[in-house]
Parts: sequence; C-alpha cells; structure tokens
Amino acid sequence: MLINAKEVVFKALLHQYVDDLNMPCTCEKCLDDVMAISLNNVKPKYISDSDKLAFVTSDLVDRQTKTSLLVILVEAAAIESKSPHCKWKEI
Repeated sequence: MLINAKEVVFKALLHQYVDDLNMPCTCEKCLDDVMAISLNNVKPKYISDSDKLAFVTSDLVDRQTKTSLLVILVEAAAIESKSPHCKWKEI
C-alpha cells in the first residue's frame, strides 16, 4: 500500500487549525478541496510501509517545515473560501 506522508501531515494540520482558518464553510467537501489544493502545491512523499509513517511524518513536522506547510494550508483555505464548491455557496 502506498501512502503519501504529506497527505497525513496536511490532514492532521487541517484538523488542528481548522478553526483558525476562518473559513465560511468547513463541510467535508470544502475541507477536501483545501486538502487537494494544498497537496497539489507540494511534492509528494510516498512510503510503502505504514510502519514507517511515524518516522517519516516526524521529519516533515520540524518547526520550519511545519510553518511552510501551514502557509500552504492557509493559502489553500483562502482560495476555497473565495469560491466554495458546496451548498453553502447557494445560501
């Protein structure tokens, strides 16, 4: 099984900081769109052994890397917030 370690890290960061992103909608569709935008802006980091996931993700969350990933996440949330693709947009 292939796992994109950056997807795991982004998902954790998104759930940790979702309230701080000030998005008008945090439905599953909007959060998935934020994840997609974020992941499309970084080089993937694939692993084939889930036992190594903790080791690889720990390398990805040093202070500087975490800050860089958070910037990407905030930018993705801003893009999604301007044009949500969910039913909230219709309200």
